[in-house]
Order: sequence, then C-alpha cells, then structure tokens
Amino acid sequence: MNNKILCVDDEESILKGFQLNLRKDFELHLASNGTEGLEVFDREQGFALVLSDMRMPQMDGATMLSEIKKRDPEVVTVLLTGHTDFESAMSAVNEGSIFRMLSKPCPPEMLIKVLGDGLAQHDLVKSKRILLDQTLRGAVDALAQSLSTAKPLFFGRAQRVRRIANELAEMTNLDDAWRVDIASIFSQLAYISLPESVSEDVYYKKDLTPAVKEMLGKFPEDTQKLIEKIPGLEEVGEILVKLAVQHRFEEDDGSGIRKAASILRVALDFDYYEEQGHDKSLIVQTLKSRKDDYDPDVTECLSQLLAVAEQKYRLEEILIRRLETGMRLAQELRLADGLLVASSGTDVDRQLLKVIRNYASCYAESPFPKKIQVTVPVL
Repeated sequence: MNNKILCVDDEESILKGFQLNLRKDFELHLASNGTEGLEVFDREQGFALVLSDMRMPQMDGATMLSEIKKRDPEVVTVLLTGHTDFESAMSAVNEGSIFRMLSKPCPPEMLIKVLGDGLAQHDLVKSKRILLDQTLRGAVDALAQSLSTAKPLFFGRAQRVRRIANELAEMTNLDDAWRVDIASIFSQLAYISLPESVSEDVYYKKDLTPAVKEMLGKFPEDTQKLIEKIPGLEEVGEILVKLAVQHRFEEDDGSGIRKAASILRVALDFDYYEEQGHDKSLIVQTLKSRKDDYDPDVTECLSQLLAVAEQKYRLEEILIRRLETGMRLAQELRLADGLLVASSGTDVDRQLLKVIRNYASCYAESPFPKKIQVTVPVL
C-alpha cells in the first residue's frame, strides 16, 4: 500500500507535531503554505494522501486541495479546520473534493486512524482503476477478436477508430480515457449480427432496403443491452448515446463524457470519409469547418495528429510471408476468390498471422496475393 503523505500547515509547531507523530507510520513530506504544497506535490509526485490546514495565508487549504485533485483525481484529501472555518470547509466536503474533515486540535490517535482510512480508500480507488483498465479491457479485446473473424470490415474500422480516439483522448488530456477506448469497440460490436450479404453495403452506406434500415435502427438498443450486462460500463453507454447529440447543444458537466463522445464522433466520421477514398487533409479541413457539428478542439488535435503520423510511419510493399507483428495493413487482405480476411488499417498481430496460416493450410497453393502494402514505424 502506498503510504506517501503530504502535510501542509503554516504553523511550524503543527508541522513539528506531524513529524513527531506520523513519521513512524507514513512516508511524510511537509509544506508550510498552499503554494509550497503544490510545488512539493508536483516535484515529489506519487502521493496517496494530502492533509492540509484550512486557514492559511494567500491560498486556503480547500483551494489547494481542489487544485491537487485536478492534478491527480485519485489522491485522497483531508482537511483540518477550526470552528470559524466550518461553513467554508463543509462546502468543500459537499463538493466532493475532500475525503474527511477534522477539527483542530486533533488527537494524534484519531489523526493516525483517519490517515490510515484515507490510504485504504486510495488503495481501493487505485485497485478499481486497475480492474477497469486491465481486466475490463481484456474482456473487450476478446469481444473485438470475435468481431475480427466474423466481420473483418467492421473490426478494421473498430481498430482504426480506437487508435485515433485514444490518441485524441491523450492530446486533449481526457480524464478516464479508458471509456472512449472501450466505446470505440462497442460502436462496431452490434454489426457482428449483420447478414454477410449486406455487410459491405452497410459499411459503405450504400442504398439499403427498408428491412435492413429497420435492423440497423435497432443496433443502438442492442448495444446498450449488451453494455448493461457488464458492470462498470454505464458511462461507456452514455458516450455512445451522446454520439447523436452535437457538442454545441450540450455543456460538459465535468465528467468528460461529452468530450469523449465528441472525440469518438470525429474518429468515426474521419474513418468513414477516408474509407470513401477522400484525401486525409481535405477530410480534416471539412471537419474543422463544421464547427457546429464537431468540437473545434478535437478537430484541431486531429490535424496535429495526422501531421505527426506522416513522420512516424512509412509505406512499404512486402511479401505476405514477411508480415510481422507491429505492422499495419495499408490495403485489404483478400483471398483469391475475393473473400475479405482483414480490412485496411488492421494491425498485424498474432491473431491475424494465425488466421493467415489457417487459411493457407487449407489450400494447395497460397490463396493470398504475393505482396501487400503495409505501414511500418520509422525507426
């Protein structure tokens, strides 16, 4: 368990008391005011808990702790306050930025207990994040692999959109970016039930029969039902619902869901237009010009992202047998009879190489073209 604690108080005698009573049980760091507290927090990093006095010159404790929560939402914060500061301190607690509030003077044994509870809370929050980040993503990756076999067109889109959305989330400093990562996969997952005879028509948005349109109209509901079966994905469902809501009609409530939906919408529409054969720079210019439809911050990041990508990857044509993990298909991979095995943009991983070997083992001669175009990282 992480026991690194920052204690902030403008009274030297209080800081000495912290040092005397807490150093045996905790990894202790001290600061004498709010500004110094932020400096120590940024410099030392990795704190599990921050304890602060409420009344300090220039910056009060509640303000400092609020700034710290912006830097690290997982850190636990505890506020020490006198009776005269009670109302303002309670306001900070009610806003959700404070884990516990203690009255001054606080007996050492009570303080130690509260700090222990705070560290346990930090450990719980961190464990939950790891569960969501690793276990849940692993389950979603398994679902995505099912999509890769059944519907390679839509799996390729899911991979491309996921890649773009994740990079946009990083560039915009989106909190809980795992949600947009998983939403990228779920945006395509319902297509696994699509009849193969209409898959390409749906993918390229060609003229569809009323029956197919009716079926597609039920896909969002089908996706939500699937999400409801997986605990912890409620916000992913909200992101997918908000795809149909333009960003100008909705302010972000601080949860990041509005921004995540805007990121995913840009990634999805960029991929669709690129698959239609349009030039990347023209697509970006078009998206940037539609400020009512697309979040300008996101489209600007997309423009920067593509400029960097051009420098990081190069296009090569290689023999099929030379495919390696880490490469990315730059064109569709089809059998000689036209059956699609993997779409353009699909990452070459062990699963794809296994699929290629399995197909090859069923034919006397390789059913694949001799060469294929791929993009590879520039070393």
